[in-house]
Amino acid sequence: MMRVVFKWVWRWRAVLSSFVLGGLAAVGASLATVHMVEETGDDEFCGACHEMDIFCETWREGSHGTAELGIEVAKCVDCHLPHTGTVPYLIAKARTGMHDTIAHIRGYEPDWVENLEHREAYVYESGCRECHKELIAPGISLKAYNAHRDVITGETTKTCIACHSEVGHGDLKSALMKREH
Repeated sequence: MMRVVFKWVWRWRAVLSSFVLGGLAAVGASLATVHMVEETGDDEFCGACHEMDIFCETWREGSHGTAELGIEVAKCVDCHLPHTGTVPYLIAKARTGMHDTIAHIRGYEPDWVENLEHREAYVYESGCRECHKELIAPGISLKAYNAHRDVITGETTKTCIACHSEVGHGDLKSALMKREH
């Protein structure tokens, strides 16, 4: 009888130990993931590759950068990753990170000026809306009021970046063209 109880106790201790160790491993992995996601989302990390130098410079000087003119500082991931949930955010972060890393290793540098024509593929509307919840704020101009009203009522499909093309990086096109010459 004592042997049966001992076996039973031993099995339950093994099962509980497995759950505890598994739980600790899961918590550790989660904390490491959260830390890595945080560490890889700012200009210091994104600007570590020379291809991004000009983007970091123009961002610092823009209205969401760190310069004196910065109204509200935004990190790279605030604009360049979706804010529609954790899973889409992490998938886009992984996909973009792998793409940029492979491009860097291969020495591939895209035609950045041409890419500006497709800027809506690189900036997520949900990022704008994460901070700019009130599109019709007190004190905005009549022109802005009418444009934002059309967005709210669905009378236009324009995105924020279609009208506010220089908000993130100022006059990026001029800076890129100067760099090419």
